[in-house]
Parts: sequence; structure tokens; C-alpha cells
Amino acid sequence: MRLWLTGAFAAVSLITAAAVYFFGDKPQALIAAVTIGVLAGLLIAVAISHRVVSLARAAGEMAGGSFDHPLNTSGPDEIGDLARALDSMRASLKESFGVLSSDRNKLAAIFDGLTDVVMVVDYEGPVRFSNSAASRLLDESGQPPEVVLPQLHRAAEVGFSAHPALRIGDRAYAMTARSLPDERAVLAVLRDRTDELRQELAEADFVSNAAHELRNPLAGISGAIEVLQSGAKNDPSDRDHFLKRLGEDAERMNRLTQSLLTLARVESRGAPESEPVDVPMAIKDVVAACAAPAHVELVVDVESDLAATGDPTLLRQVMIGLLTNAFKNTPPPGTVTVRGRHDSEGEVILEVIDTGTGIPAGELERVFERFYRRSESRKQEGFGLGLAIARRMVDVMGGRIGAESVEGEGSTFWVRLPIAQPSPTPVA
Repeated sequence: MRLWLTGAFAAVSLITAAAVYFFGDKPQALIAAVTIGVLAGLLIAVAISHRVVSLARAAGEMAGGSFDHPLNTSGPDEIGDLARALDSMRASLKESFGVLSSDRNKLAAIFDGLTDVVMVVDYEGPVRFSNSAASRLLDESGQPPEVVLPQLHRAAEVGFSAHPALRIGDRAYAMTARSLPDERAVLAVLRDRTDELRQELAEADFVSNAAHELRNPLAGISGAIEVLQSGAKNDPSDRDHFLKRLGEDAERMNRLTQSLLTLARVESRGAPESEPVDVPMAIKDVVAACAAPAHVELVVDVESDLAATGDPTLLRQVMIGLLTNAFKNTPPPGTVTVRGRHDSEGEVILEVIDTGTGIPAGELERVFERFYRRSESRKQEGFGLGLAIARRMVDVMGGRIGAESVEGEGSTFWVRLPIAQPSPTPVA
């Protein structure tokens, strides 16, 4: 700016000297000097104003977040120095905002990739931020469910709140909320614990049921030993009776232990290496291993070129279990059919169909639960583990298992496995 003022003063001095030289010591000289000086000053002011306005415009663009347009930094005066300083600041801000934008995008990608629900809610109520997982909880207007509001209010008041299992719809969520005082908002994180809680309940039921099933034969063994020790061992008939009971209870415990070990092995087993299974050959082995009871007809209807992807040993065990159950629940005269066919969806369907007692509709969905025994079969031998083991085996093979039944008419248990190309040589 000092250069501009010095230049303006020099220009006015030169103009005044020129006017005196041409017009002499006359009033016209003074008028001419003043007029020319005003014009020169106006031009200089316009030039200065233009550069200042240009800098102000650039500063406004930077304030609005635009850092892409370099400033005109020409000129050796103070305005040029200011322009160069602003342009240097623009370059630095552009770099800083670029880093911040990149970090923000990474953080947004991380939040969107989380399975946990993350949201930031203002003290006044509106949701300021939410990730993709939160979309299933927010209503149409973007508000959180009412059940979480007390936790949000508590966090806003005392700084923190938590709940181990909030029920939202048919799911259970663990929630933690922390106040952000500087933002006047609450950060809430909700984790879906539904499957975890179901697993915990299933494990608790499993332990309880296993203990219950073991308690009965143990009580029988203890009672028989006590009676024998009290003198029954001296009576041959009593001794034989209680020894027989001891043998039956011991065998029952052995069968239960074997079932539990089988289930534990299958539960801990990862997905096996899939291979083509020759289904007709596998069913032939199954039929050979399961003799049909008297007056129950066994019908086998399996397509000759049927091949599934799975594990041949597991498949045989599953089908033996289903066929044994069908025989057990089909009073004579009756028919049990083993059917195998291709499905239009690219799967192999294996069915065991009986004409037995059927399963009540209310119990059909529970027959695959551990230790569950339907009312009709509770008087029969068994622990309710066979179908649970079969379901886990099918899961390990990457297939599905299910049942359909009409009470009093019979049941159909089916297994679906991925289809495979038939092998030129027997593979199972």
C-alpha cells in the first residue's frame, strides 16, 4: 500500500508541476492540477479496489469450502503480499481438508461395514448420524425406536447408560449409550444378541436335559446296588432281576453317552471336503443296515443317476436314523418309502415317507430340538437326540432337513443336498 501512495503522490506532484509549467501562475493551472490529480487518484483507487474485491471474493470461496482456484499473486506491493499469503493458506487448507475428507470417508466406510447399530442422537431427539445397520431399527421418519429412548435420556442426564437385552421387534439388542456434551448429543451402539441368547438358552437346556436323562439310569443303578447289598443278592431270583436292571440301566447310559459324543463330534466338526455321493449306492447300504419290521413294507424309489454333493458317511448315518424312526412309528400293516429324485432348483431330494401315526402340527417344528420327544413316542426308548444329530449332520454337509406330517396319516422327512455330476466310478 505504501508503494501505491508513493506512486500517487509522485504522480500528483508531476501533474501539478506540468500544469504550472504550461499555464504559468494562473488560476487555470490550479484547476487543471486538481482535476488531473482527482482523475489520477480515482483511477488508482479503482485499481486498488479491484484487487481488494478480488481477494475478498477468493476469501469468501475459501470460507465456503472451495479451495480449487488459485489467487492472482502478481504485484510487489502489500496487496500482492496479502494475495500470496492467502494463496498459501488456500493450498494448506486444501491439503488439510483433503486429508480430513479421506479420513471421514474411511470412517464412514468402517461404520457402514459394522454389523452393530451406531447412531448419534441430539439431546432434542433428531438422529444426527446413523450407519447402514441402523436402517432396520429407525422408523420411516428416521427416529429411533421408543424402547431405546429411556436409555438415551439417561445417558444425556448422567453421561452413560447400558442395557443387556432390549427387545426390538423379534430381536434382542445389547445397548450402550454415552453422552457427547460438546455436541449436545448421545452416541448409542446396539449389538444384536438374539442368536447369542438363543445359543445360551439352548446350551443351558442341553446341559439340564442331559443331566436329567443321566439321572434316571444312575438312580436305578444306585437303587439296585443298594437292594442287592441289603441281602437280595442271596436270593437267586431277586439277584437275577436286579442284575438285569443294572444291565439295562448301564446300557441306557452307554447309548446316551454315545449319542452325546456323536452330537459333540458333529457340533465341533467343520465343513468337510465335499465330494460326489452316489445316492443309489448309499441308499442300498442304508436299506441293508435297517431291517424292516414284520408287516411293514419297505419301498425304495431312487433315480438311478442321482448324485449329491456331501459326505457319504454322514449321509448314510442321517438316512439310517430317518429310516429307523419311520419303522418305529409305523404300526403294521404299513408302508415306508425311501425316495430320491432331482429337483428343479438344482438340488437332490431324499425323502423317507411313512404311513404311521403322524406328528401333531404343534410339535412338528420342535422334533429337531435336542432331547425333544413328541408325546406319542415318550413311552418308547430314546433320548430325543436322533433328529438333532441328523439336522447337524445335514448342516455340516451344506444341506437342509425338514418334515411334513398329517396326524393319523403319516410323515415325510426330507433332506435336500446340492446336486453333483455323477461319478464314472462308485464314490460311496
